[in-house]
Amino acid sequence: MDQKKLLSDEEDYFLNYEELIKIVPALKNKLSEEDSFEFSKQLYELTRIIFEQYKNEKE
Repeated sequence: MDQKKLLSDEEDYFLNYEELIKIVPALKNKLSEEDSFEFSKQLYELTRIIFEQYKNEKE
């Protein structure tokens, strides 16, 4: 995947460990608090890619 540099304000959209666990409780046994930032970053990137594709298809 082509990773773009994130803008500083994009980090505001990342989910923290507690939020991730509330959404997907099964992650509690698989995701450490240290890894949650990278996971959240990748989740945001995936969401951004999907949204860009949606916008392109809509046009």
